[in-house]
Amino acid sequence: MIVIECGLGMALIAGFRRRIVLPATVVLFVVFLTLVGWAWYTGATEDCGCFGSWVKRTPAEAFAEDLVMLLAITASWILSKHEPIRYRPLRYSMVLLAAISGMAVTGMSSNSIRQSSDPMIRLKALSAKPGILEGIKIDGISENLQNGYWTLVLMDTGCTHCQQSVPELNKLGSGGDSKASVVALCSNSEPEVAMFKNKYQAQFPIGRIKYDDFMKLFERGKTPRIILLHNGSPVRIWDGKVPEMEELSSSIKD
Repeated sequence: MIVIECGLGMALIAGFRRRIVLPATVVLFVVFLTLVGWAWYTGATEDCGCFGSWVKRTPAEAFAEDLVMLLAITASWILSKHEPIRYRPLRYSMVLLAAISGMAVTGMSSNSIRQSSDPMIRLKALSAKPGILEGIKIDGISENLQNGYWTLVLMDTGCTHCQQSVPELNKLGSGGDSKASVVALCSNSEPEVAMFKNKYQAQFPIGRIKYDDFMKLFERGKTPRIILLHNGSPVRIWDGKVPEMEELSSSIKD
């Protein structure tokens, strides 16, 4: 999809193959509108997820933006299908370069190890050091996550699933095995974390890390991602759910 979007986008800018590119772009926007509209109608998410934590947009906002762009593209298709003859090789080169750039971006995040279906393998492949938190600056907590067992929660303060998981996480932290205390990490701001703890009564520490570091740990997971750590290394991962007390305890070796 990245390669297709880069190629179509540059073709629109350069005015290349308008008779093909314009209807293809219309079809792509219809697909986007269908998916975003479904998310908006069902309430499956509060954020369209297009830009991660950089820009928060609701499905309704994303739907409105895509609809405006679809109308603009459709108007361009109806008003003019003419393609200028001049500089055709240059315009073709621009489209080809954009597609290659998109392919390079895709390739950098799609090496064979990261494509493993096992999240443990993918996560360990991200760092040459044993501890997955090596080199990551954590603000807001004093706990040393490199020693002993920890139940690490990767979350976002605006994530509905994360908000709904707080009672289970509180229970896991208060009544669970003392060898694996609960601690959370997010990429949100300090005011957002404070509001989250106050509104949802989170009884576990919540640290803040950079967005890039958060995405390196989160990679292809589901929120909240729960990682059982031992001396900084992952022992087990639960994506999108909070493990049962017995399940967590059985993963801890004396």
